[in-house]
Amino acid sequence: MLAEEKKLNFDEIRPFKDEEVKEAIERLLTQPSFHTALRYIFPASNPESTIDTLRNIESVDEFQGKIISHAVSAIIRASTKGLKSKGIENIAKDKAYLFISNHRDIVLDSAFLNYLFFIEQIPTTRIAIGNNLLQKPWIQDLVKLNKNFIVHRDVHARQAYDFSMRLSAYIRESIISENISVWIAQREGRTKNGIDQTHAGLIKMFAIAAERLNIDAFADLNILPVSISYEFEPCAGAKAWENYNKLINGKYEKLPGEDLNSMKNGIALPKGRVQFTFGKAIDKSDLNDLFLNTNKNEIIKGVANLIDLQIIKNYQLFPNNYIAYDLLNKTNNYINKYSEIELEDFKRHMNQQLLHFEAEDDMLQKCFLEIYSNPLVNKINNNLY
Repeated sequence: MLAEEKKLNFDEIRPFKDEEVKEAIERLLTQPSFHTALRYIFPASNPESTIDTLRNIESVDEFQGKIISHAVSAIIRASTKGLKSKGIENIAKDKAYLFISNHRDIVLDSAFLNYLFFIEQIPTTRIAIGNNLLQKPWIQDLVKLNKNFIVHRDVHARQAYDFSMRLSAYIRESIISENISVWIAQREGRTKNGIDQTHAGLIKMFAIAAERLNIDAFADLNILPVSISYEFEPCAGAKAWENYNKLINGKYEKLPGEDLNSMKNGIALPKGRVQFTFGKAIDKSDLNDLFLNTNKNEIIKGVANLIDLQIIKNYQLFPNNYIAYDLLNKTNNYINKYSEIELEDFKRHMNQQLLHFEAEDDMLQKCFLEIYSNPLVNKINNNLY
């Protein structure tokens, strides 16, 4: 059932409308942290000129074009060896999609995606963001100016259904009624171990606002899987440390401000080459066989599997993935895939990433190597290599 039929109100989660832009910008201009960010984005510009530009912005698209695109371009120049895409011809400019990708970086996965669309003159997407990342009011203003809509992570069990219904309805209204694309990660939180797998609960959420679980519930969303590959993961050390603690202690408790620190490191630290590969939209012909099954859970798993297979197949492997596999398994199986210089660069990266974490065994290094080797293992296990 679509949003208008359920009479749901999206004001709490939706991005800003054009008529709300000027007021939001004025609030941002009262924040010293925002001025610091502007100096980073426009280092050669007169601050007063930048402020004048901001105050003359009248729409979300204009904010993205005059501010966000410059910010992302600065990040690409400063911290990558290039951002490239494949398969972008699979996207029709006049059609809305539900882009589902693997999730490696808190901020940059969606930022790079929309930058590619901006360059190719494809309409940018609305972006799902967890409310756990909106740790300061001005950050919420900033992301809602950038077409972000809010996913509530800290929901009481008794409220979970209502929140899922509202989110599902908003996504369906955006794509089906407004013809505006949406991006969402395949699971809550970043992939910490290099295993890219779509969460079944996410697939259930997509369908919950439809009248019933049928082919149209998914075909109408034009689901298009996207594979995101970073040559060097800027937060790999922190991810390995989290995985290590879960193995040793059975859990990991985040420190205050840890998400914000991960956001900063993801933006600032070197990423090497970055590759986005766009798959093909999942249509009724892809879904037909799944709906021969009457078991709803099997249908949900089948839709998730269709997404996963494209993401795994289209993931761009770099020398680091082969190096990590050989180091982890103490083999030379893929020695022809990398040079001695690339091997030493990876070892240096690993040492730098793990420098500030202490472990009494080799398990931490193992956790680190798995982050890079598992994308290769994913392909092997799915007969895609």
